[in-house]
Amino acid sequence: MQRIPLKLAAPGMVTARDVSTEEGQVLCGAGVELTQEFIDRLGRMGVASITVEGHPVCLPGEKGLGERIRDLDYRFSRVKKDPVLRALMKLIAEYWIEKERGPQPRA
Repeated sequence: MQRIPLKLAAPGMVTARDVSTEEGQVLCGAGVELTQEFIDRLGRMGVASITVEGHPVCLPGEKGLGERIRDLDYRFSRVKKDPVLRALMKLIAEYWIEKERGPQPRA
């Protein structure tokens, strides 16, 4: 899940949380697939940002998945022989990968 400026929203993205006005009025719920018309309408209603499923946009100053995993590997480089810490490093990397991928459709 990622909070992005509305100007970076694209058709096909799916809302991960309710989209509300500044006054708290809910405009749409979670799980709504965005269309260009709906994005334009949200902009006209003053919505500045929304939360979408997955991690579809790399924002300025934000590290990508590959760079975060390289940093993780570097941070754990001195303790790679410790099986517990190695398992922790693997869990963190798997979590980031799964979060980046977003929810998968059920079969």
